[in-house]
Amino acid sequence: MPTITNFLKGISFENVKGTLFNFGFRVGGIFAKFLLVVYISKEMSLEALGLYNIVAVTVAWSVYVIGFEFYAYSLRQIVGESPDVVAGHVFNQLAFHFTGFSFLLLLSPLLVILDFVPLEVLHYFILITIFDQMSQECFRILIALERSQFANFIYLLKSGLWVYPLLLLPTVFGWDINIHLILGSWVAGTVLSFFFGLWKLWTLRILRFRSVTLNIAWIRQGIVVAFPFLIISIAQQAMDFSDRYLIDYFLGKTEVGVYSFYYGIASVPTTLITSVLVAQYYPRVINVFKFDRPEAEKRDVIKRFLWQCIGLAIITSGAAVVLINPLLNFINRKELLDQISLFYLMLLQVIMFAVQVVVQTILYAKHFDRALLYSALAGAIINIGLNIWLIPVLGLYGATLSTIVAMLLILTIRTIVYYTQKKIIHERI
Repeated sequence: MPTITNFLKGISFENVKGTLFNFGFRVGGIFAKFLLVVYISKEMSLEALGLYNIVAVTVAWSVYVIGFEFYAYSLRQIVGESPDVVAGHVFNQLAFHFTGFSFLLLLSPLLVILDFVPLEVLHYFILITIFDQMSQECFRILIALERSQFANFIYLLKSGLWVYPLLLLPTVFGWDINIHLILGSWVAGTVLSFFFGLWKLWTLRILRFRSVTLNIAWIRQGIVVAFPFLIISIAQQAMDFSDRYLIDYFLGKTEVGVYSFYYGIASVPTTLITSVLVAQYYPRVINVFKFDRPEAEKRDVIKRFLWQCIGLAIITSGAAVVLINPLLNFINRKELLDQISLFYLMLLQVIMFAVQVVVQTILYAKHFDRALLYSALAGAIINIGLNIWLIPVLGLYGATLSTIVAMLLILTIRTIVYYTQKKIIHERI
């Protein structure tokens, strides 16, 4: 089969070492979070896991909102440019983000009033959100500069490396872990990640701001371009996380804990695809379309991207199926054992995601922003509506089915747009 031959052609350590390093960093972060979830589930309670997950979801929402998805504008501006040009863009992006942090400080008490974040952990929430956002921007800039290995290293610092010393406290020193210690360690991880990112950008001459000026017009244009992507991300977050809030509302935090446990494991393949393969191929796909490379080069990049996504999805999903039962026997909680079929149902999302993320990246590189926006909105509306309808009727299975239907809708719409525009361009030629 030609596509598989092209994928296998020329494989060597030199060709794949970047992917292997990225894979190792992301697996390290995912495994750390996995150990934390296992510890909370076994040694604390499913209610504590539900509380931790609600805080984590609220952080994720807040990072998207205050970041405004401005990178969707700046990333296309940064790729392929000189350090001096990139420095100017980064300076103005930072100026924009500081405004977002001000809004976070002003509005965060509303999260307490709305019962999204308990008052006793609000200070952790604010610090995690600010430093997570700044670290995430360092990560994205490094990805645009094709420094994916260091980018994934700082992502490891903020997303999971802090868990390993945390878990040494009960296993080595016999100390009890509580939610305050968990969130405090998370703060430390995000701060450390941010400062490593700053150091790397400084060595790349990206933070030399002596000759740059504030460009209000550039920021204003960025807001206009980024706004649809903010709506896209909020819609995607609604699909990914609104089920947790609705499960909490209809069923309680223990059921949030059960759902979060299985969702965390079932989402490992999609996390690896996003962090390892998308991180590598994002700038490549943008490059081949931004600078109008030959069609053969475009096809080769896309085919490699697609086959690697599908291959990684199959391998990691298979590994998850093999390991889930020994894990459940180790934790030995009846609430989890009784709902094992929920996990297998969640894995149906993985292959759909592996194909969809390739189509999404191509549409982004070709500036098909409206198609991304409208498909994300359609998926979010369907997802939330189905969640409200199905969770009271089917419980946790209703939430999972809602996500599957929404993902299938998004994949269908974006695939139709992709092939339609390809046909139009071919007919013009």
